[in-house]
Amino acid sequence: MNTGVTSSTQRPLGVHHKVGLKAVRVSHRHSGWVVVHDAIAGKYHRLREDEYFLLTLLDGQCSLDELRDHYQDRYPNRRVRSNQINALLFRFHESGLTTSLAAMQGDPLLERADTDRRQKRWALASQWLFMRFPGIDPAPVMRVLMPIVRPLLTPLGLFAMIALVVSAAVMMLVHRTRYLAELPASHEWLTMQNALILAGVIAATKIAHELGHAVVSERFGAKCRSIGPMLLVFTPALYCDTSGSWMIPSRLRRAAVAMAGIATEIVIASIAAWVWLRTPAGLTHTIASHVMVVCGISTIVFNANPLLRYDGYYLLSDMTDMPNLAQRAQRRWGRFLAKVFLGVPSSELNESADQSVWLLVYAVASLAYRWILMATIIGFIWISLRPYGLEIIGQLLALFAAASMLWAGLVPLRRFWKNPVNRRKMRPRRALVWCVLLIAIGYAGTIPLPRHVHSAVRFFPEHEVRVHLTSPGVLSQLHVEPGQWVSRGDVLAELTNPEIELEVLDAESDVAEQTMRLEGLRASQTLVPEASSQLPAAEALLGEMTDRFTAAKRRRESLTITAPCDGMVMVAQNNPQSASESSLDADANPLDVGPGFNPAVDRTAVRLASWSGSPTAKENSGCSLEAGTELLSIAASDESAESLESSGPTPIRWRAEAVIQSIQRQRITLGGPAWMIRDSSPTQILRGRVIRISEETYDPRMDAPRRDHQRADQATRTPETSYVVAVSIEDRDTAPSNCVAGASGRVKFAVSSASCWQRIREFFSSSFRFR
Repeated sequence: MNTGVTSSTQRPLGVHHKVGLKAVRVSHRHSGWVVVHDAIAGKYHRLREDEYFLLTLLDGQCSLDELRDHYQDRYPNRRVRSNQINALLFRFHESGLTTSLAAMQGDPLLERADTDRRQKRWALASQWLFMRFPGIDPAPVMRVLMPIVRPLLTPLGLFAMIALVVSAAVMMLVHRTRYLAELPASHEWLTMQNALILAGVIAATKIAHELGHAVVSERFGAKCRSIGPMLLVFTPALYCDTSGSWMIPSRLRRAAVAMAGIATEIVIASIAAWVWLRTPAGLTHTIASHVMVVCGISTIVFNANPLLRYDGYYLLSDMTDMPNLAQRAQRRWGRFLAKVFLGVPSSELNESADQSVWLLVYAVASLAYRWILMATIIGFIWISLRPYGLEIIGQLLALFAAASMLWAGLVPLRRFWKNPVNRRKMRPRRALVWCVLLIAIGYAGTIPLPRHVHSAVRFFPEHEVRVHLTSPGVLSQLHVEPGQWVSRGDVLAELTNPEIELEVLDAESDVAEQTMRLEGLRASQTLVPEASSQLPAAEALLGEMTDRFTAAKRRRESLTITAPCDGMVMVAQNNPQSASESSLDADANPLDVGPGFNPAVDRTAVRLASWSGSPTAKENSGCSLEAGTELLSIAASDESAESLESSGPTPIRWRAEAVIQSIQRQRITLGGPAWMIRDSSPTQILRGRVIRISEETYDPRMDAPRRDHQRADQATRTPETSYVVAVSIEDRDTAPSNCVAGASGRVKFAVSSASCWQRIREFFSSSFRFR
């Protein structure tokens, strides 16, 4: 054996640690860690104590065997191999913690610098909604600000701020109804005044938020590195680089730095709450209200939310003693996917916390929340620009955001595939099974499946004759009930009207008196020559009085209501002046009778409803009905509607009307089958076919009458474009024999089959209209 040959593990490595590194031991619940700060590169590295021990031994002269021996002397209960130390040194070199004396180091360093620049550019492009610009040294600002806010960081100052927050919370709980009533409506937030106020409030609160982080970080000895402008969803704001807080040994103090921004916004919102309460309506009042909205939404959606890398994330990371929470969650998610789909076993078993289920849940939740938040912001921008014809900007932003987030998800996959160790651990059989399964799912998504369109429906008789009152009167007697069959000419109801009776008596007496006067003129014309000249006027006056008497008798006869045709009696429309109408208008103020109204002066304006519900209800017996009131209606049979002659009871033909959205209208065809049920009898299935699809959009004001409350359609109407579809019930035997006109139910239309992929495409095309 040639003893002159030196092993590679015995030769000096020529690697030493980087000069200027600062290290701080950080306390954790389970083990100790060391945070290493590279001031030149501006990076922080978290190492275990044994890893930091090996880093301090790198002086350019140590070999792998010497490092192993020193490690075994320091940690006798642990065993380490030379190849493990070599892998650790390789990670040190990639992180920039070591420098090498070997030749040909320029190209790797240049490649690393290019990689860092590409990653920074990609991070800037992928986070275009939260763009940061170069900052300045905040030391002059902190020298002015710290003496002012230092008293607030004392125990007495903290107690005063807590008292302020609690008192504001109690006050807002008491006045919550007033506050919610004063908030602008959804469409009013986009006005120019509110937009400018919101932009100013967001900018001011975010500046105070970041300064809160900087002040608390300075209070615990961690200097703020830089302060500069940023665009937070296109709104100017401020950012402070408080990454120096990672060098604070106590995790509770690090959590306090993370919590400082949220606490600052809560204090600002508390001050704004008292300003809002003490100020009258005006600009100051509106700004205070907007400050509370902005601080509340930003705290819940952004800052306090641990699913985004903001204050809530760092607070959760420190309180759960889980540094680098996002990276560890992503690694956990990647290992889970690799194990499930590729059969790659997990190799990182150094920390049991990295194998926890909650870390996997956090990774999935944060990924889903980022997508939802991005879609919400893009959708808001899209809708805001649509009235100005600039929705193309929203579409481009949506495509760019989706592409950037998809590419960010593919980068770990590309990194995984480039590692030859991972490729050797793959199980081709499991990967093949998943490929076959995905292909099968893709093919199954193309198979057409039956589908239906469901909607609310209302039932109406095919031929309906409404009975209106031509004369006012008091309902004295009702001879029929809803659901009763009547023939033409049958008496339905009787009214009494003393005024009409008096009018008939007056007209009758006037006719009798004028008749006697006319007969007297005719008898005296031989004796009195002037009488013959008065006869034409007297005869004309008698004719007028006779006509008036005939009209009065007709009005009296109209008080007896008779059936105009054969059919079934149905309930009439509800009273539009009844008290029940106000139940649909939840926002109406019953005491708001309009400006300038004085009940003590204008007593005629205060009128009570004479009846409520339907006129034929038992509780309305003896009520006063105005002329034109719909007393009831008659569902006429086909023969009765055509001839209006009595032919005996025959089945009544019914139809149904459904209001559907425009996307559903395209799927329904004329003559297509439909199945309906009534809410009053859900066990009875009614069959029918589509007979008409409206060509114009549905409007409650034009689509009268609808047989329900006059404002019910407007109260429940969705903003989407809708159409009316009429369905004829085919089998008369299954038609509802005692159905009330306007009765509600459900309908199911049979439409053409569609595959799962087609349905998904239709869903997205209807939700996001690219036009």
